[in-house]
Amino acid sequence: MHSLKRRTSTLTTLLGFCIALPLTLSATPAHAQSSITKNHKGNFTRGSQGLYSITVTNNGDELSGQLEITDTLPTGLTVASIEGPLSPLCEVTANGTTIHCGPFQLIPFAATTISVTVNVADNAPCFVTNTARVTNAETQATASDSDPTTITGGNCNDGQGNSILPINLNGILTVFNNINTNNNIHSPGASNTNNQAFGLNTP
Repeated sequence: MHSLKRRTSTLTTLLGFCIALPLTLSATPAHAQSSITKNHKGNFTRGSQGLYSITVTNNGDELSGQLEITDTLPTGLTVASIEGPLSPLCEVTANGTTIHCGPFQLIPFAATTISVTVNVADNAPCFVTNTARVTNAETQATASDSDPTTITGGNCNDGQGNSILPINLNGILTVFNNINTNNNIHSPGASNTNNQAFGLNTP
């Protein structure tokens, strides 16, 4: 989790879920500090859906500045829905792969969370990293948090593309060493001799 310091202020209308929407004026509170975290539970599965949570917190004792959340989903994921207090301020673009929420503000020591349900493609990578950012809309200072995500299903049995049947066949199938093969020479009067030495590996 990374932090972002904020040094601008606005006169605001406070909503019941601790978010303030702006009626802008200028001033400078010096103790507002915002942070962002992104996480999920369990593994995602190809052809199914997954759920991310994005939380922005004002860790300071002043009203936060104008904040905006952005999240560009990795390959194989697209937005299915967004829920939470900020959802009316969220826009999804780029064929369902980019999320933008805001601008908004937080009162001191308040937090807000959005829940993002994503569709996981049938051919999604076995492992992705999703990064969400919160940006001060006026100063462009940015904090971010990344969430590594394992995807299973298909050839992504354990998220690394391993076979769904990781069986060691040593001792089960007989293996021959030094097998030599040759093609016959198709010329009149020509001959081809092939000598083979077999070595049997057994358990």
